Amino acid sequence: MVIFKRQNLMEPFGSGTEFQLIFCRNVMIYFARETRQALIDNFYNCLKVGGHLVMGHAESLNGMKHRFRYVQPNVYQK
Repeated sequence: MVIFKRQNLMEPFGSGTEFQLIFCRNVMIYFARETRQALIDNFYNCLKVGGHLVMGHAESLNGMKHRFRYVQPNVYQK
């Protein structure tokens, strides 16, 4: 079952929200480093354990402080 919804990335995702998969492709390249860091933290906090974050090819978590496990280029796991 898939649920699609609109989300302002600059606002909290809501208490108790847990996703299995987040696609954030070619979005973070437009944000300042501090904003990207806040977004990465927010993604981590709202993913279920074992959930995945998929990013665009122009994006990376290299050089960022994060708790994700690298799976393959542009794919990370909580």
